[in-house]
Amino acid sequence: MSFFGHKKGIQVSLTYDVVTRCKCVVCLVQANSACTKPKIEARNDMVNNPQKMMQQMMTPGMMKNMEMLRNMNIGQMRSMSKEEMQRMSDEMMKNTPKDQTDSMAPKTDDMPGPYCANGVAGCKDLDFSKTCMCSGCQVFKDFSLARSKPVSYFCRDGKPE
Repeated sequence: MSFFGHKKGIQVSLTYDVVTRCKCVVCLVQANSACTKPKIEARNDMVNNPQKMMQQMMTPGMMKNMEMLRNMNIGQMRSMSKEEMQRMSDEMMKNTPKDQTDSMAPKTDDMPGPYCANGVAGCKDLDFSKTCMCSGCQVFKDFSLARSKPVSYFCRDGKPE
């Protein structure tokens, strides 16, 4: 779709950076939602205690990867050939099962936003009579979402195009 010069739809990825800068957690639309309250608490815990989150996710394979990196110095890393780097990367991927890497990605059902990345909210008790604050959010500005459809209320209307 071409809209105001955009050849493709605007896409906001659900990344840690977007999650931490998203203002949905303080948006009046979901302020009184019983459904979003535990999600907001979990999101705030994730943002305020990233080390705790990482410790909870660490598996034996990931510990092995950390140990492998800890035993190398910067000079060794810099002198590695492309093939050696690929072997190390392959070894690290073998140590980390796919279900582990999948479980590390943020789950849209667990997020109290950013709806511009994950679409319509799963919570059905949002109050759309309240003013949406998307236009005041840095994520909204960074991704030029004023030039998208819908322009706001992504929690109700879905991801921007």
